Amino acid sequence: LKRTVFSMFHAIFGYTVSFLKTWEGALEYCRTHYNDLASLSTKERMDSALLEITQAETEYVWTALRYLAGDWLWVTGDALNYTAWYQNEQPKCPARDLRCGALDKQTRLWRHKNCEENDPCDPVSPSC
Repeated sequence: LKRTVFSMFHAIFGYTVSFLKTWEGALEYCRTHYNDLASLSTKERMDSALLEITQAETEYVWTALRYLAGDWLWVTGDALNYTAWYQNEQPKCPARDLRCGALDKQTRLWRHKNCEENDPCDPVSPSC
C-alpha cells in the first residue's frame, strides 16, 4: 500500500503529497516544503481535510498527531480540544510503535499507526 503525506498550509489549504514517508519523514518534508503536517484541531480543519483526502490514492494520510510523554498532542502546538478518534476512543498508552496519528480515508476518522510504517518503494518515487 502507498502512504500519502498530508499537510496544511496556513491551516486553510490542504495538500496531499504523493510519495512515501514514515511519520518523521513526512513531518520533515512538510516543514521544509510547506508549513507543517496537518493539525486537525477544529471541526473546520477536519472538514477541509476530509475534502482533500478524497483525492488521495492511499488508505490514510499522516497528521501532526503524536503520542509523547503520556499524552496525545499536536506537534504544531495546537490544543487537542476537538477529537475524531476511530470508535470514539482515544488510545491510552499505545504500543511503542503505534504512536503516530493518521486520518483514515475509509472511516474518515483518526487512527494510531506505526510511525515507521512505510512502503518498501523508493520514497522519492511517486509509484512503484
